Amino acid sequence: WCSVSCIKTLRALGHEAIVVNCNPETVSTDYDESDRLYFEELSHETVLDIVELEKPAGVVVSVGGQTPNNLAMGLAENGVNILGTSVDAIDTCENRFKFSKLCDSLRIDQPEWSEFTTVEEAFHF
Repeated sequence: WCSVSCIKTLRALGHEAIVVNCNPETVSTDYDESDRLYFEELSHETVLDIVELEKPAGVVVSVGGQTPNNLAMGLAENGVNILGTSVDAIDTCENRFKFSKLCDSLRIDQPEWSEFTTVEEAFHF
């Protein structure tokens, strides 16, 4: 739903919408919504190759789930213009330490948490 809404908004604003997707279930009913659909793996290299070919004004990663969020920083570091949610905001929400610090600064209660590398550490938490 998020991707289709984004596509419709981009097209209503007069832009082409190109989608890269690797999940057949998510495109099976909406395959004709975008101007072009690349049914490819969502990897750093694949997206950079498509960006090089298509030369888009920017890339929206924030409507595609976890995998594109994970690619955002590397794409930005390679000169890809990330549209919508900023790379810094994505990183803050994806990094538990940064997110916790943000919650603290906003005085938002959060459960006690910690990071573990062994089951024993988690058990004793």
